[in-house]
Amino acid sequence: MPPEPPACYPYLFYDDLPAAIAFLKGAFGFDERFIDRTHEGKVNHAQLGIGAAAVMLGGTGSYAGYRPRRAPTGSGSLNAGIYLYIDDVDAHARKAAAKGAKIQMEPADMPWGDRLYCAEDPEGQFWMFAKRIAGPAHPSQ
Repeated sequence: MPPEPPACYPYLFYDDLPAAIAFLKGAFGFDERFIDRTHEGKVNHAQLGIGAAAVMLGGTGSYAGYRPRRAPTGSGSLNAGIYLYIDDVDAHARKAAAKGAKIQMEPADMPWGDRLYCAEDPEGQFWMFAKRIAGPAHPSQ
């Protein structure tokens, strides 16, 4: 774990939490930081990270006092995306595709100075992986 926690933890919901954890570790290179399990071994919550960045994961369904949670594939819509900085966008995209990520946009240089690719995981969560390569093309951007 980094010495200081990230200032913001995106929290994503998955129908199959153990499968999501395995996919995110294998395809996107996350490491396991914390897994909360019941006495029977069921995963309730997880925290995964890459460098100083981290995401939290929870299951879908209904919980007392909360609105129902759905993964993008179950809800039929996408409501958020995660933008993460990494070291090698092209190698990361190749590995993710080989492990089953659906590449939505191949690596490309963006006008704001990042090299970026976009992918979906098996439950439809939208991920953007970038590396800063230059300053913005225009001072106003």
